[in-house]
Amino acid sequence: MSSLTDTTYTLSSSCQCRHCDTCSLGTEDLLCSECGAETRDLGDCDSFCYDYKLEWIESDLEDFCKANACDHIRLEGSRMGWQSRSGYKVIEATRKELLESLIFSGEWSLDFKREGESFTIRRSSHDEPMGAYFTIKPATKEEFNA
Repeated sequence: MSSLTDTTYTLSSSCQCRHCDTCSLGTEDLLCSECGAETRDLGDCDSFCYDYKLEWIESDLEDFCKANACDHIRLEGSRMGWQSRSGYKVIEATRKELLESLIFSGEWSLDFKREGESFTIRRSSHDEPMGAYFTIKPATKEEFNA
């Protein structure tokens, strides 16, 4: 397996778009990473902050699948829902399939983290205040042909 770039980001059902008036940088941070100035809430979401994260997810999945020579992934979950269930699902390794497996109607937040060969997601919601945890692994041919 090749070395993958470490990434960490959050995708949320609520807009978090902010703007730095000093250097005109769009961000989600309270302080601008470019100049350190305080940023302001845009109040009206243009979905830019959401859209570029969708591209990050797609890029991370592509890199993960190239490194693991897979086109299907096994999404293993634990502490899911108010009953804290565990399970797994084998899906095609696309952003659409992944998000359809993780997102539901309501408020949620997904924390994506890729460190080396590890690719994990923490989902927070009303029913999962301490977080549900998901691990992405390459699926075997037997799993996605079943």
